[in-house]
Amino acid sequence: MTEFYKDLKTIRTEKGIELEKIHERTKISLSALHAIEKGKFDQLPYTYVRLFIRAYAVEIGVDPEDVLNDLDVYLGNKTLPKKKSNKSAVKFKIEEKKSTPDAKIKKNQISKRPSISIRSDIIKSIFVIATLLFALYIILSINRDTEDFNTKTSYESEFEEEGPISDQMLDEGYIKISETKQALKTSAPYSINLTTDQRLWYEIKTDDLLSSEQVLPAGDNHLHRFNSAINIKFNQTLGLNLNLNGSTISILKSDIYPIRVLISVPKKTVIVQKFSPKK
Repeated sequence: MTEFYKDLKTIRTEKGIELEKIHERTKISLSALHAIEKGKFDQLPYTYVRLFIRAYAVEIGVDPEDVLNDLDVYLGNKTLPKKKSNKSAVKFKIEEKKSTPDAKIKKNQISKRPSISIRSDIIKSIFVIATLLFALYIILSINRDTEDFNTKTSYESEFEEEGPISDQMLDEGYIKISETKQALKTSAPYSINLTTDQRLWYEIKTDDLLSSEQVLPAGDNHLHRFNSAINIKFNQTLGLNLNLNGSTISILKSDIYPIRVLISVPKKTVIVQKFSPKK
């Protein structure tokens, strides 16, 4: 089985479709889209692998059922169908050669039917075929509209549990392209307030506590207090604002790619690291 995911990336690039556009339309994270195009399906949430790939296929104009079938074959869940034998064709030729004289007589009798009767039969046949084609068109239109509706309305709920980008995905799929530093000028007690105008996943570690994954709903805010250090990793920062002790962290910019914010009280520094996908 060929590495079909490479063909998907080729189709996308030939059509000039950017991954950022697919991310904006489907809400699938860029790290997950890169994992699809690299065939690293084990890095995707197991429950949503097929949903992610179906949505990706729709966005680049490929039949999702064909792509899912290729996925099953690639993962070993399905085998390629064997080629059909041509025994039926051979049998047909043999029977054709064995046509009897009675059949030829019957054929001649049919050909001698009146032309008016023949025209009437042709018109009736055309009407029946047209009716069937129209009915088939209506059924396909209804199914297509239903599938489009389900696809569009399901993104918001299907991808809710995607979660923040993992360290493994960050190390394997991204590179650090910049690191901006500024002095920490505020004094204790320290607190950082997060506000956003769209749903946001992030991972946070304060002082010596274990890191935790959290979701910030659109229009909501989260307040975190710390004594010596805080480390926050965002999968994207669109519409995000960070306030440290009431003052905005100006070096944080809105971006569709991962951002890490590091604040150290002993070193009196605020660091913002920006990442970009590996080519």
